[in-house]
Amino acid sequence: MTTIETFFDAHGARLWSGKYLHDCGFMVRRLSDFRNNKYKEIGEYKAADLYAFIDHLSAQGLKNNTVNRYLAAFSALFNLAADFELVDRVPKVRWKPVEPGRPRFFSDQEVNDLIEFFMDSDHPWMADFVSLGVNTGMRLGEILSINNVTSKKTVGTISHCGGFVELTQTKNGEQRTVPLNQEAKVALENLEYCPSGVYSHRKFYDTWDAARMSIAPFDNDFVFHVLRHTCATRLAMEFNVDTIVVGTILGHRSIATTKKYVHAKKDSLANIMSKLEAPKGRVA
Repeated sequence: MTTIETFFDAHGARLWSGKYLHDCGFMVRRLSDFRNNKYKEIGEYKAADLYAFIDHLSAQGLKNNTVNRYLAAFSALFNLAADFELVDRVPKVRWKPVEPGRPRFFSDQEVNDLIEFFMDSDHPWMADFVSLGVNTGMRLGEILSINNVTSKKTVGTISHCGGFVELTQTKNGEQRTVPLNQEAKVALENLEYCPSGVYSHRKFYDTWDAARMSIAPFDNDFVFHVLRHTCATRLAMEFNVDTIVVGTILGHRSIATTKKYVHAKKDSLANIMSKLEAPKGRVA
């Protein structure tokens, strides 16, 4: 019997690798554990089976964008199964409407408050995670994959040479070079070039929630990923970095994606508009 789980175990590595293989495996096993799917042949799946599962995910509180990531993984796996002639017809399911990007970036004061909060907490290493996030735009998972970056030899997913981090496994599957400014270099040094060595999932999120309640109570968008938005916004609004360059730094394939990460800062807009003022000596 070839179930979706046994097919993934045998051939998932043809589609994904590293963290993304692990993440897609989690999604597949979650589908397999739903109702009686564990004993269902992969060729027996119908669209109704997937609709029932994504309705279940939505009922569990998963956002539309997250549900769509599940559907993308299943689509790739079913299409591969069709190549192996195990599926006569790939189930077709409509994706959820794409939700707008997170409408948030951290102010300079909020970044400072976060760093101060973590420095005074039982887990001061989290302040270095904040510094890395806001100064590089890296995702939390990318930061955690850094290992022995002082070596020119690639270790795990990242190597370091001359002030750069080379990401060899990213969310979109493409390699990316991330430049390190001085603050990011200091943060990495504080973490002994191995952030995962001090990281604990429970400690991180419990302490982050405590910081959120202290700095921005009941703001559900006050999450680590907003540091990535903050990095993009600072580059574009404060330093006039071209959107294409910002997208390259963040590792976006589409400029439309990058635009979701750049938010208008009121003080930057005011500075721009002030340039329209009539020059001295000119009669309006």
